[in-house]
Amino acid sequence: MTKIERLIFAHPKYVASGDAGNRKEKQEILNEITDEVLSKVSELDINLHVQEIYNATVSEYVANLHNQGVVDELMVFMARLPSASKVLDIGCGLGRDALFMSIADEDFRRKQMHRITNGKTTLEKFSVPTKTFFVTSIDGSSQMLGRASAEAEELKERGLLTLNREYPRFIYGDMHYIDPSRLGPFEGIWSCAALFTHTPKSLLVPSINSVARLLNRDGIFCLSYTNGKADMRQDGYDKLLLSST
Repeated sequence: MTKIERLIFAHPKYVASGDAGNRKEKQEILNEITDEVLSKVSELDINLHVQEIYNATVSEYVANLHNQGVVDELMVFMARLPSASKVLDIGCGLGRDALFMSIADEDFRRKQMHRITNGKTTLEKFSVPTKTFFVTSIDGSSQMLGRASAEAEELKERGLLTLNREYPRFIYGDMHYIDPSRLGPFEGIWSCAALFTHTPKSLLVPSINSVARLLNRDGIFCLSYTNGKADMRQDGYDKLLLSST
């Protein structure tokens, strides 16, 4: 159990709620105690909490429909880069996007383009990309990386990963501090609901500096992050959110 979990589960307001109440009511309690809990943890505690939660919920994450299918923005990102570019996927999770960018097989890609936004699937809005990239991926969850690496090996055995069998590469590490002497440079850097979504405020600037050091001068950096309502008081967007898994 992480330090954040211990603080939440021992908090009088959370204890008083018991097992009763719906998801909305539980979230309201978390919102009430957010400032108090976060005042007692460090950025390291937050990072360790995120890693442990992803390790513990990997099976649920796989089954969650929201995590299946590539996002429309990935099509736009790929179109902006020359084929065979070196790409870094920050917070790669199960490797969904890394594998999509690495495999040119049309049938494989079609099956990943089923996400629906504004009433249409990605496949209905975009043609199947023909470019492939040399993708390096980094994540802080060893369980997620294990699943991603296993799938990559299976796809290699099926002959679908043919650009270079060394890629995609899956590397364990902190996405907020990536050593440019170890990785890079890259023509493109991609981060889908990872960087910023799981970044303590104190690490925002170091994270951007890290990306800047890794990216070629004319490179493309594309990221998406969760966007929710926040009040206007200082630091109002820090929330303890119930996990979707």
